[in-house]
Amino acid sequence: MAQHQPASHGSKPSASVKRGRAKIINPSEAVYYGHYDLTEFIAKYGLTPLVAREIFGRVGPARSDLDKFMNERRQHLAE
Repeated sequence: MAQHQPASHGSKPSASVKRGRAKIINPSEAVYYGHYDLTEFIAKYGLTPLVAREIFGRVGPARSDLDKFMNERRQHLAE
């Protein structure tokens, strides 16, 4: 019957549970490495927030897709 009762408050966690300090991360790595943060995208391409949000929503956050889109956009605007 004792095996069905919850652990008491004074018991220690099992040896398999190891807790340590939270890893300190660089804010630029807080988002997926292969994706832009919206503010980073705005800064890189000098866009207004409204335009950047529209492109971000249409193309997505992947760096490769956004860089490709922006290169094509730049070429199209240069013509």
